[in-house]
Amino acid sequence: MLKSESEVEFLGFALGECTVRLNNDAAKYLRVVHRVALELAVQNQFGFEIGGFWLLADQIEQLRKLPLYYSTSEAQLVRNAVEAYLAAQIETLYPTCSV
Repeated sequence: MLKSESEVEFLGFALGECTVRLNNDAAKYLRVVHRVALELAVQNQFGFEIGGFWLLADQIEQLRKLPLYYSTSEAQLVRNAVEAYLAAQIETLYPTCSV
């Protein structure tokens, strides 16, 4: 039986060192984005051998809700910081991809 939808599902990734490209206005929220990502991350999700702090799909969804806790004037800047942070994390996994 063939399915029209892919059976591949995005699981998540381990947090790592990365370079986040942001403008100065959004960059001031990067520290809080990183701190919240670490708080949401699951340590050693796939065992001690693999290790690391893992952001899975559910935690990524929660991180993307962070702008809801800011004023309307700051929410877009926080949203930009969150998306740039996630893109930079993914870029470290796939350095040939342009995000």
